[in-house]
Amino acid sequence: MALRPSVADRLLAAAAFVLGVVVAITLQAVDFDGERSVDLWAIGLLGAMSAPLLARRRRPILVVLAVLAVSTPYHILDYPHEATMPASLVAAFTAARYSAPPRRAAAVLLAVAAVTVPVLADEASGAPDDAFLGVGWLFMAFFAGLAVRFHENWKAAVTARVEQERADEVERRVAEERVLIAAELHDVLAHGLAVANVQASVAAHLIDQLPRRGDASLQELSSTLHNLSDTSRATLRELRAVLDVLHGGDAEPTEPAPHLGELQRLVEMAEAADVRVDLEADGLPDELPSTVSVVAYRIIQESLTNVIRHSTAKHATVRLDQNGHRLRIAVIDRGPARATVTPAGFGIAGMTGRAQAVGGELSAGPGKSGGFEVRASLPLPEIWRVPS
Repeated sequence: MALRPSVADRLLAAAAFVLGVVVAITLQAVDFDGERSVDLWAIGLLGAMSAPLLARRRRPILVVLAVLAVSTPYHILDYPHEATMPASLVAAFTAARYSAPPRRAAAVLLAVAAVTVPVLADEASGAPDDAFLGVGWLFMAFFAGLAVRFHENWKAAVTARVEQERADEVERRVAEERVLIAAELHDVLAHGLAVANVQASVAAHLIDQLPRRGDASLQELSSTLHNLSDTSRATLRELRAVLDVLHGGDAEPTEPAPHLGELQRLVEMAEAADVRVDLEADGLPDELPSTVSVVAYRIIQESLTNVIRHSTAKHATVRLDQNGHRLRIAVIDRGPARATVTPAGFGIAGMTGRAQAVGGELSAGPGKSGGFEVRASLPLPEIWRVPS
């Protein structure tokens, strides 16, 4: 489990300090190059050198400057020089990892100066080879920081691209779903308008054949019916034109839209896939708005398809009932989900779009007793009924 940045920085600063002290004491024990013995001043300077690392994410360049400022008197006092390397390496890594691109060149120079200037300024030690060795280590730390930053930027770019592709795919699927909804609405409305057109034409013709067709009221009624017939015919042409545009000019005749009266087809489909479906549809009115009936059918169809594809359940319940002026739908399975992880699809987004298209709402998620539940509530406006 990743640590919080503040905790990680405290641990890193403490580790740099402890490691620096251990290195200094170890070198003193072997009398390395006859350097000055480690005392409280040396330990204090090593601590002051590690303390700025606490702010390394916020002020990376200032951290390098602080390490350079504290390491200079440490080297001049001729304490074991290698003991400054832990804090210097962390500062160099931090400068590459967190500094802005225009400031990285300055960070490199500061990191190199953190080793070379103090050592070369100490005439007594006269250790240019040690300085160049330290510079090599600092360059390694610096380029390691660059590599980490490049890797994280690459991961962020890949994640952003994947999310954008996912968003584009969702948008494309939603657009396709809207076209399908439009086609089904066309079928429903076209049926109703066709019936109205035929009935108005027949009624107008019958009135025109009456012996008293010269009566003013009958003439007005006949004119109204003729206008209704012409309007419904023109509306049908406009509907077909709109559908043709949605299909990119390649509209083809569509099959009659399915409705709740054909639920047995879905039950048989599920049972063929070894999923038993209990259908509870008591208390529903004999006639439902056709548009709502189509949307409800599609929601149940997609829900049962998800049970077959994503659940290990062998039993599902489809429940429909009326609550006031709303049709309530519930599709419930007891799961659990299949062990094989499948990519997230677009079924729930499509069902939600369908429900919202008719002024309803839909929710989908894990059930209280396991499994998965899809619940929808659709309005039942009387004006949407299609004449039989």
